[in-house]
Amino acid sequence: MLRAGVRANDFLVAESPAMRAVVADVARYADGGAPVLICGEHGTGRELVARVLHQQGPRGGGRFVAVRPSFEGTDVAGAPGDDACARAKLALRAARGGTLLVKDMSDLSGPSQKTLRRAIRDDGAAVQVVATGDLDLERAVDAKILSRELYDLFAARCIVVPPLRDRGDDLPALFERWVKHYSREIGRGAQAVSARAHARLAAYPWPGNVGELKSIARRLVVRVARAKIEAGDVDEVLPVVASRVPLEDLAFEEMVAAKLAGLLARIDGYPVHDLYDKVVARVERPLFGLVLAHTGGNQLKAASILGLNRNTLRKKLAGLGMEQRRASRSDRALDGE
Repeated sequence: MLRAGVRANDFLVAESPAMRAVVADVARYADGGAPVLICGEHGTGRELVARVLHQQGPRGGGRFVAVRPSFEGTDVAGAPGDDACARAKLALRAARGGTLLVKDMSDLSGPSQKTLRRAIRDDGAAVQVVATGDLDLERAVDAKILSRELYDLFAARCIVVPPLRDRGDDLPALFERWVKHYSREIGRGAQAVSARAHARLAAYPWPGNVGELKSIARRLVVRVARAKIEAGDVDEVLPVVASRVPLEDLAFEEMVAAKLAGLLARIDGYPVHDLYDKVVARVERPLFGLVLAHTGGNQLKAASILGLNRNTLRKKLAGLGMEQRRASRSDRALDGE
């Protein structure tokens, strides 16, 4: 969330095609009218887009009230009895003449969904309601977690905010704006970012999106006292991730090694005494399953392909919980018994 006095539009970088599409949608829906849905992964800046939508519309002079799915928020007074529906009414009243942002709409309780739907229907002209959600809201509707009636009120005006990994053209300007912002906050002069530092940032996949970018920018501003942030500074704060290589380009041994490296990193510090058996079981289970599927369940043929004695195969299948039902006489005949 941006601090008071900071304009959201200053941080909406749109040099990439994906973000230019977002800016176009914001301009299209910033009319202060019907509800708007802003979808995307967590950390992509959905609330930032909602604030820009508010600032660009006719309600920009009114209040922007952001609430969680329980309708609790800093701008909403407490409701007696911890009643979410009462809080919903208070939130709508607080945002009257402005914009109400409801975060993560699929987490709204059933009664709160009804209250919000009724308010939009009966008093929609008083407040523009904006909601955020992930990209699986249709599934939430199918699972009856989110009501179809409420979802349909928002779905026609949907803005999809792309993940940071899909907007590489925005990364340099976005990072430098946050570095400048945090430098000002601590009373330090503007810091430059070297080309090699930008290259390090561009190579990182940003699983936490813009939220993670902001955190990295803040850490670097605090740690680096020099006038320029260098590649080595970035290396010290960026998490180490495995380089992404297409699966088809990896040898089988490389795929196994990559998996085992991740496993060893996760179990570091934990007492483990049966790693060999666990790894062998993880390899044998899919191997046996695929070979048996290839032979139509014929264990004699499967054992031959695997280079195992049939009794050995049966024991291994039993040990892995993969034993099959006792074959009938005709089945055994087909197996060659």
